[in-house]
Formats: sequence, structure tokens, C-alpha cells
Amino acid sequence: INALWFLSLTFSLTAALVGILCKQWLRHYQQDISKPPKEALAFRQFHYESFLQCRVMDILNALPVLLGLGLILFFVGLIEFLQDLDVKVSIPVTTLIGISFAFLMVTTSAPAFQY
Repeated sequence: INALWFLSLTFSLTAALVGILCKQWLRHYQQDISKPPKEALAFRQFHYESFLQCRVMDILNALPVLLGLGLILFFVGLIEFLQDLDVKVSIPVTTLIGISFAFLMVTTSAPAFQY
């Protein structure tokens, strides 16, 4: 149980750290450059190429996956903990978690069926 919760915490904190680092990088990329236009354009192009080379968009797209994994691990640990503690409490909590995951799956996959 503790391993699941610590893995959940690790995934969530990693996602937060990477998100903060990407936000700082994007802020630096968007900062106003007080240079002549030609130098400013070269500077911005350099940052844009670095942005593509470092695959920043792929990293940003991976953050929800990390948070989702952290949430799943937390809920699995919670269900396991509550089943050992008291079955009367674990049944409604497990049901609510199941409903939440069903909602997540429907809202995640619904756009794929629009067309």
C-alpha cells in the first residue's frame, strides 16, 4: 500500500516539477527582447529550434499521463488500504472511484467518436 502511495506521490511531484521547468522555459522563450529586430529574430529562431529539438511539446503532453498514473496508483492503494481496514467503507469508496474512472474514460474517448 505504501509503495503505491509513494509511487503516486513521485509521479505527481515529477509532473509538477517538469511542468514548472517547461513553464520557465516558455516564459524565457516569450520574453521581450530589447535588441534590434534582426538580432531579436535570430534569438527567437534559436529558441524555437531548441524548443523543437528538446521536444518540449512531447514533454508537456506527457504531464497528464504522469498525473493520471499517479491518481490511479493512489486510488488502487486507497482501495487496498480500505479493504484491509473495513469492507463497509471500501465498497462505497470503490464504487465512487469506479464511477470516476468510467467518467474519465467516457470523456477521454468521446472526441474520437464525434466524426
